[in-house]
Amino acid sequence: MRFKLFFFALVLSAVAVAPSMAQSMDVDLMGSDGVTLKGTYSSPGRPGPAMLLIHQCNMDRTSWQGITTQLVEAGIHVLTLDLRGFGDSEGEGISGGFPNLLMKSSGDVDIAFDYLVGKDGVDGSSVGVGGASCGAMLTADLASRKSAVTTLMLLSGPPSDNAIAHISKATSLAVFGAAATEDNITEGVADRIRETVAGSPNSKSVAKIYGGSEHGLPMFDVNPDLEPALIDWLKNQLLSD
Repeated sequence: MRFKLFFFALVLSAVAVAPSMAQSMDVDLMGSDGVTLKGTYSSPGRPGPAMLLIHQCNMDRTSWQGITTQLVEAGIHVLTLDLRGFGDSEGEGISGGFPNLLMKSSGDVDIAFDYLVGKDGVDGSSVGVGGASCGAMLTADLASRKSAVTTLMLLSGPPSDNAIAHISKATSLAVFGAAATEDNITEGVADRIRETVAGSPNSKSVAKIYGGSEHGLPMFDVNPDLEPALIDWLKNQLLSD
């Protein structure tokens, strides 16, 4: 009997100290015009910083699956969003024209950001945003509107003049930028990102410029150092005290 009680106590003790389990769930968000947007929220199961990821305009939110897994394992809450007209989200997407997509998606990413920082366990003092291509453009502007953003990731997306002006004055905003010199989608994006990072007053900002013509996430395939460098940088920024 004494042995059984001792064993039961050990089991209870193990349960008490076991780390919370990570979990992921699909979420529905509503745009200001009533369009339903689909996202995936992934939690490490414990309090921590957060990251919003926006895909490039020839992919959807599932393109971030590998990055999301690594960030969640490190203790970072992650929200990925399908832009309107992409993946499982409603709306016309790129068919309505690229400028129209950017205009409407601007409000959508604001809604996604507010949802993420409002989740239980999210540390609102350490929040990052980022994306690839059009997703980078949208999150660069988002960072200029949301003072809570401390970390910005730009992959092959040229930030707007307004975003660059904000970055040049935001001492608390660290920026990671990456692009290819012969980008086959957005001409001159490598120079734009290099100059943006150079103008950042934050000493943790970094640019990685590669040869080649890859745009966005395909850069990972031909530059094997990029993804681990990005993950390490994000962890260092978001998890630092």
